[in-house]
Amino acid sequence: MSVIDIDGLLCDVAAEAPCGEDLEYDPNFIRLETLAQETPERQYGGTIIPAEPPDWVNVKKTALELFTRTRDLRVTVYLVRALLHTDGLQGFSDGLHLLRGLIEKFWEGLYPKLDPDDDNDPTLRINIVSALIDPEATLRNIREMPLVVSRIVGRFSFRDMQIAAGVLKPIVAKDDKTPLPEQAMIDSAFQDVDLMVLRDTALALEQIKVNSTAIEAVLTDQVGILQSLNLSPLRELSQEMYVIVAGWLSRRGYVEPSSEPEASESDIETSDSDAGQQAGIAKGPKLVVGELNNREDVIRMLDKLCEYFARHEPSSPVPFLLKRAKRLMDKDFMEVLRDLAPGGTDHAKVILGLDEQPPS
Repeated sequence: MSVIDIDGLLCDVAAEAPCGEDLEYDPNFIRLETLAQETPERQYGGTIIPAEPPDWVNVKKTALELFTRTRDLRVTVYLVRALLHTDGLQGFSDGLHLLRGLIEKFWEGLYPKLDPDDDNDPTLRINIVSALIDPEATLRNIREMPLVVSRIVGRFSFRDMQIAAGVLKPIVAKDDKTPLPEQAMIDSAFQDVDLMVLRDTALALEQIKVNSTAIEAVLTDQVGILQSLNLSPLRELSQEMYVIVAGWLSRRGYVEPSSEPEASESDIETSDSDAGQQAGIAKGPKLVVGELNNREDVIRMLDKLCEYFARHEPSSPVPFLLKRAKRLMDKDFMEVLRDLAPGGTDHAKVILGLDEQPPS
């Protein structure tokens, strides 16, 4: 279950202004940016006041208030980061789902606006989203987020598991008496935690992978591969964490309940011909639209593939790639290259000799 109302946050702010207004200089937006900053360590005389983390609870609250008035990438990314701290991996997963929906639906009108006088340069937007793969601002916090919580044994993060496995060597202060995590304790926590909680953690990690892949695909479709963002650090981290949780689900004998209804006796007692037809459907190849004889057939097939994913796998990023392929079908080689890699056309012309003047 989502920790935020994703569908509600993806609605138009107003019919005449779907993305609302630009709140960059609004007092609440400025407050949001202040709340999201860490307070550095301070010293007054002989007293040292330790650094304080951002006020994530109020970052989340303020961002959601701003969402009633605007659709802004900056507000969204602050909200995604806040959800990680206030609602854990499930919150972060929901935040990515929201971000994905936002750039899918509102890319043209989203704030900060693209500048038509600067060839709609997307650098500012890409830099905003890049906070999701910042090693300190996001990835470190994901590693330190509890991956398993046991009321008896305690809570352990992915970082704890790396330390216990000897993959990571922690820097420990001389006066720090906190015991280092041990594999036996971590194993006990995984044995103790409720299976449904463990399953929900695995699902959240899986959705983090799915949505980060989709976000990258949408950005690439909008700005081209050379200007897009590589979110693989986030995907790879979530995959490593997922493997651990899924492994424990398997070790504890968890089996995902089947969504298929059990067959009744009347269903089983079918005629041989019916059974043969059903077997043919299940095992044999089935043509969807017959032979592909021309470009129009290919376009219809691409549309059908997109419809399939929309109905049966709505979280898949594949439709974005299919739609892009469809859009490129009428372009020549150089136009396709210009779309996929805008900076690569000059190199291609040199390699192919397209700039050479014909002999006189």
